[in-house]
Amino acid sequence: MTSFAYHLARRRRAIGAAIVAVAALSCGDNLRPATEPDAAVDASAAALCGNTTIDLDEDCDDGDQMGDNVCDGTCHFTCGDGVVDAAFAELCDTGISSGSGACPTVCDDGVGCTQDVLAGSGCLSTCVTAPITALVDGDGCCPGGATSLTDDDCAPMCGNSALESGEACDTAITVGTGVCPTTCDDGLNCTLDALALGGTCQAACGATPITAPANSDGCCPPGATSVTDNDCVPGCGDGDLDPGETCDTAIAVGPGSCPATCSDGLVCTRDVLANSGTCTAACTFPPITMPSSGDGCCPAGANNNNDSDCAPRCGNIIIEAGEECDDGNLTDTDACNNSCLLTAPPPTAFRLSDLDLRDPHVFINVVGCRDVTDTPLLGFSVNAEVQTNIQTDGGNPADGLLDLSIAAVFRPLRQSAATNPLQIHFPSCTAPLASTTCRRTPAAAAMIPATATNQSTGQCLAAIAGTTRPYTPAISNPSAPCFASNPVTVTIDVAGIPVRLTEARIGAAYVGSPAGNLVNGLLMGFISETVANATILPSNLPLVGGQPLSSLLPGGTNNCSPSSDLDINAGVRGWWFYMNFTAPRATWVDN
Repeated sequence: MTSFAYHLARRRRAIGAAIVAVAALSCGDNLRPATEPDAAVDASAAALCGNTTIDLDEDCDDGDQMGDNVCDGTCHFTCGDGVVDAAFAELCDTGISSGSGACPTVCDDGVGCTQDVLAGSGCLSTCVTAPITALVDGDGCCPGGATSLTDDDCAPMCGNSALESGEACDTAITVGTGVCPTTCDDGLNCTLDALALGGTCQAACGATPITAPANSDGCCPPGATSVTDNDCVPGCGDGDLDPGETCDTAIAVGPGSCPATCSDGLVCTRDVLANSGTCTAACTFPPITMPSSGDGCCPAGANNNNDSDCAPRCGNIIIEAGEECDDGNLTDTDACNNSCLLTAPPPTAFRLSDLDLRDPHVFINVVGCRDVTDTPLLGFSVNAEVQTNIQTDGGNPADGLLDLSIAAVFRPLRQSAATNPLQIHFPSCTAPLASTTCRRTPAAAAMIPATATNQSTGQCLAAIAGTTRPYTPAISNPSAPCFASNPVTVTIDVAGIPVRLTEARIGAAYVGSPAGNLVNGLLMGFISETVANATILPSNLPLVGGQPLSSLLPGGTNNCSPSSDLDINAGVRGWWFYMNFTAPRATWVDN
């Protein structure tokens, strides 16, 4: 998993709304005994907001004091009145048609390297952006560290350590193919060597023939003699091959004749005639080392992406024209075959049907310190909300897709093999859950590659000793037959909050062979305290907006829990996250 870089929920039920609701319970509640008469019946009775009866001085009464943008916590309409009411956490107002305060219907910040998502609804609508870090061709973004060789949205750029199309070299390459020359010497006496465009990615050496006689420059140019140039050998042109001569201009053919042209018949050498017309004329054939389209040569280290003279070659770990993949190996039965095509059988996909946070728990300080991980607060808990998102299409309006989808895709699944290629996706999956079909959505989130290692005995993955508290329910661990992935670094976008986990791993137990379900699934990863402190909660979350993510985690900044879930990982303070899941097999479409 190189990036759980998609929103952990496309639809966000505002935690802040629940917080505001609790706060509202203690503000002006006008509570009265059950025997107290209703104000709608007895005008002398105090109006009670939340009794489902529209009393005096009330616009509405929906039976609660949630302040839910239809009927507020004081039983008055606010959303749609044309005023952004901060007291009720409104971010906009649907009664404002345009300009400041108008509610967004679509989101686009005009920045190519952000994912723009419309979150919330009604007067809680807002645009959430998250940076794109994955390398995905055709998404219009060139993330940091990418080049035109790894992402076709990137333009070739001098100085990025990659030899790209149109470059003769790259100034950041220090050894091997692609190094830019800084000095020039072709080893020939009768040429003047010069460096052109030095310090750029077009740097190249040029050689100009010496034609004028000049004493002691080491060259005897054509037409010169020992009388006009002391570099010329006496006797040149007398028909004899004298000491110091490589040929004699008076010898017309055969041994001793001077070459007029040069060719060794090899496409990857330059044919150079040195000292033409003199008795030291000679052919040299320096090798071509730099990629250059159209010269007929494919030098070592070049490929079809930076030199059109190179044919696409399966096995060079570079995806070139006509290839779907290139894993660099000669295993014809893995996800990428020896023709660099994705292999059959088709991939096997398992879509998460539930995901529960087990450790750490989430605490908020509203009318006392509340653990809202599993225990509902006014009908809301973290795990119940995630389960609702995974299992239903609750969008407003509904779009026919389950609100949150995470899939483990094996290419292919071979449970008897030592390892399987594994990909983690955030696909689009159709509703209802029982008959869902999942489709890869690379524009929204690139797949995260990993390797799944199978086990036939023992546990495949478990919580690290000393990093958990005895919460209930306890963490479930996958036991054989099962798999676990290699550790990677991923970023999970949770309701607009980028959560960066290092050493992230996923594992589960197979049910059946071939498996029809994954059970006792465990997703784990570490977030440092430094990162959690620097991750700021969106300002539209009442009471906690603008605070660091660590404020929700026991042991974190300003968290109300009397205990601490802080862990130490290789000397770094932070939190190990542990989440359990189940994942039945799902129909999968690649495009």
